Amino acid sequence: MDAVIGLGPNLFYNATMESCLLICRMKKPKERKGKVIFIDAKDEIRNERSAAYLKPEHIKRISDTYWKFKDVDGFAKVVSNKELLSNSNNGNLSVQLFVKQINNNQQFTIEHLLEATKNNQKELNTNIDNLFKQLKKLGIE
Repeated sequence: MDAVIGLGPNLFYNATMESCLLICRMKKPKERKGKVIFIDAKDEIRNERSAAYLKPEHIKRISDTYWKFKDVDGFAKVVSNKELLSNSNNGNLSVQLFVKQINNNQQFTIEHLLEATKNNQKELNTNIDNLFKQLKKLGIE
């Protein structure tokens, strides 16, 4: 096994399941022996109407990553056969098991979250007061 490339759903006509390419080579270069590259290319798929496809620039990104055979944060991970076959992985070829998605969400401290909660509570109280004033003007109490 040389590579596992995970692609998104709907790539093949009338098949909603996610597709995956397994690339096998009998004569791997010396630096690749005992290793497999996992590429998570599900976000490279473009959907228009009922058709899913890869644009040339997406194919190039996948191809370049495969040939460079290097880790790319959130996109590709080179894994040794030892790690792949370890007891914890047990030969599982799931791309998501090895390629961890980057979480771009902003990290907040507890203090920041408490302050935001207090501010939101104040705004909520003000809006409720305004609602009751409007209802009172309409004669609804």
